[in-house]
Amino acid sequence: MSKNTTQQIIDNLNDDSFPSILLLSGKWGCGKTHLAKNKVVPELMKKYDQAHYISLYGVSSLDDFRDKLVSLSYFNSKHSINNSSMIKNVIGNVAKGFGDKGATLALANSLAQPIKHKLLSKISNSAFVIDDLERVSSKTLASEVLGECLNLVENNINVAMLVLTNEEHIEDKSILEKTFNDKVVLTSSPDEIVDVIREKYGRHLDDAISASAKEVISRLKISNYRIVLRAMQRFVPIKAQIEILHDVDKKVALSNVIKQVFAITYAHYEYGASFDEICQESTRHSSDRDKVFDSEDTPKNAVESPEERLACLRLKNIRHCISASTDDVTPALISYCLNITPMPVELAKDFNLPIQGKLLDRIKSFNFYDLIGEQFDAAVEETKNFLFDSTVEPKHFYDWFRVLNAYFFLVENEFIQGNVNDEYKRAKDMLDDPKALKPESPLHYHSVFFQDMHPKVDELYRTAKLSNDRLFIDIKQSELQKQFLTCWSTASSEIYQNYDMKPFLHLFDAKEVCQAFDNWKLMDIIVFGQFIESRYTISNIREYLQDEFEFVRQLKERLESKVPSMSASRLKGCLNLLIEDYLDKGVKFIEKAENYNRN
Repeated sequence: MSKNTTQQIIDNLNDDSFPSILLLSGKWGCGKTHLAKNKVVPELMKKYDQAHYISLYGVSSLDDFRDKLVSLSYFNSKHSINNSSMIKNVIGNVAKGFGDKGATLALANSLAQPIKHKLLSKISNSAFVIDDLERVSSKTLASEVLGECLNLVENNINVAMLVLTNEEHIEDKSILEKTFNDKVVLTSSPDEIVDVIREKYGRHLDDAISASAKEVISRLKISNYRIVLRAMQRFVPIKAQIEILHDVDKKVALSNVIKQVFAITYAHYEYGASFDEICQESTRHSSDRDKVFDSEDTPKNAVESPEERLACLRLKNIRHCISASTDDVTPALISYCLNITPMPVELAKDFNLPIQGKLLDRIKSFNFYDLIGEQFDAAVEETKNFLFDSTVEPKHFYDWFRVLNAYFFLVENEFIQGNVNDEYKRAKDMLDDPKALKPESPLHYHSVFFQDMHPKVDELYRTAKLSNDRLFIDIKQSELQKQFLTCWSTASSEIYQNYDMKPFLHLFDAKEVCQAFDNWKLMDIIVFGQFIESRYTISNIREYLQDEFEFVRQLKERLESKVPSMSASRLKGCLNLLIEDYLDKGVKFIEKAENYNRN
């Protein structure tokens, strides 16, 4: 890209048929600035006495832009001695009054307009790269800057201008049409992006990892270098930790993880996907996912407003990103990639890395084609025991269904002997045992493993998933109740992460919570009060948290009844603050939200 594009730019600027002004267009992060500074400017220096890069970021007026041109042309040039003499001739007595050095300092910031225009008209044998046109404060200023550039090119001797911008973000496209006869659009192929990665992270990339990176870049059509480099910043520390693990299949793990990291990072930075959104899309069953957004049977007018159409398109893009990874996108990996949490200690478990030499993992991941006969037979036997042996400890819910789906694939395609209907009955019998499977979080596994699910496995999965989700929620709520009644600081991490806009306080009895305050740390009482105050400030909060409104009222009433009879103490003081400074405000916010929705 850089060599061919650079030559194309130089050839266009050297073409005497048109003014030497050219537009280099491309999306943010596609490498325009890097190309201009590192490739184009050095080439321009071969023809012109000087070549300068100017960013328009922060430029608030045409005078600001002219000041930059003058400053770079006369005060930062390798021809500064000649320039100083020329400036003194232009401004006459001003230079005599200040002396050479004084004139330079004075002129840098406060040249009179006639002097500045004179200096601009004397610029020659110079090239300028003007960046960030889309970031100027108004379309009027953008038009004025382009007008100044065109004026210098047309009226000065041997001056060239290369203007960089993200054309999509220029509101008035006509100013570009009036200024430029031609433009170069910067695009990057997957090979070129991988080459850029190699330049900076070459020692961390072997052929297999590079191939995996290229695969996900191609599939997602990633062209933003900033996002690519952000992804590599997250991947490299993971790679370092994987390489010191003894029981992990390093080759498969690294190939999978780099795809996952690229998919997560691209979804977040390109489409603004949050932690919750990525988790939700990574666990959504594809048959549900595709019904609304990908089916050809979906009515064209199913989504009415432009805002809804954009929201649907954004969601579809996020889903496409997450489906580009080939293995489990776990919440722990998502949280790490989004800089929410540090890298976990139990990397293999939290990132669900493949275990080396475990034949069941080879079946589960459909990576069994290179197994020799005895290994394959052993892997199938291990698979059957895992699926249908009820005498061993319960299997994790999603893990069991992943293995079952792979097993049905083997039976359906006659890799092994068996009858699908018979295996369906055996699997259903296992699910009838309430102790056969261990409930797991709905966010734990990535739906890509179920997007080609066998219809009979899908039937079992849909029924069993409802029970799994309900049991898991019951278990988590029970754990949360114990933690909350013991200490706010213990329960707060779970609450902030999973109950930001989900009700949970209605699970508690106000009387029990009042009693629990007696054993809480005093600071926990205050922090809990701050949590209550901030929780209900949004006017439409009724849509999300209405279930717990009554608990807040009851808690306030019980404390107002309890606290007055208590002896003066630090606990009583904190409970008074909880009532007056926090619960009272929380109740008022709740009432405001209720009234707002009624109206």
